[in-house]
This record gives sequence, C-alpha cells and structure tokens, in this order.
Amino acid sequence: MRIAYAHSQRGLSSPSNGTLESVQEAQMRIIKLLVIALWIAFVAMISTVTPVSGDDKKENGKDLYKMDCKVCHEKGSPNGEYTPMSLTQEQWKKFFDNKFAATHKEVVLKAENKKLLEFLTPEQISKIKKFCVDHAADSEQPQTCSE
Repeated sequence: MRIAYAHSQRGLSSPSNGTLESVQEAQMRIIKLLVIALWIAFVAMISTVTPVSGDDKKENGKDLYKMDCKVCHEKGSPNGEYTPMSLTQEQWKKFFDNKFAATHKEVVLKAENKKLLEFLTPEQISKIKKFCVDHAADSEQPQTCSE
C-alpha cells in the first residue's frame, strides 16, 4: 500500500495496473525513434548515390569532350578534326561564347537519340569549354583528348 500511495502522490499509476501500460508506452517510443533513425539513414543514403547515366554532373571536361565532341570531330571527320590543341585559348573562348550554340543546334547524338544542346547541361558545356581552353595550343599544358 505504501508503494501505491507514493506513486499516486507523484501522479504515477500503481504498479498493479500501470506497469504494462508504461512498458508499452516505452516500447512505442523506442519504435518511433528507430523508425525516425532508419528514415534519416535512408535519406542520407539516397542523397549520396551518384547517377550512372549520361546526366552525371560530376564528369570532367575531358571525359565529356571524349564522349560528346570527339565522336564528330575525330581525325578524317567531315565536321573537321578538333582537339583542344586545334585552337588557341582566345579562339576557344570566342567559339564557345559566340558560335557553339549556333553551329551545334541541329547536332544529334546518335547513341542518345537527342539533340546535343538538349542533352548537355550548361554546366557540362562549361566544363568542356574549360577543358578546351586549359589545354589549348597556347596553354601551359596543351593536350589532345587521348592523353
């Protein structure tokens, strides 16, 4: 009786009828916390997954040039052979700033069956431009795509 009286004074239920309810409440809180922790882990996991498709934003300019430019501009191509070393830094800048979109608006990537300018994002085009400028004929590190 003394224990039941102490519990009732503190606002707690007596052990005989409240123990099962308090255990169930504790279990429900633990389950809720586990669900929240699993949800957070799931969200963290899917946010770090890197896409494998051609839409991957983490590709570098060299890889993008190889995949999307070199296919039409390799040696003997009717479109002309172009590598970063084909032009100077200034010529590459002017080309990308003034001519790229106009000269490539109808180009279709056969593998993707999409127009080049619909397939490449502005960020990817910027990476290709940077690769061409950084490795142009007059740069400190002239380079072709095969290197």
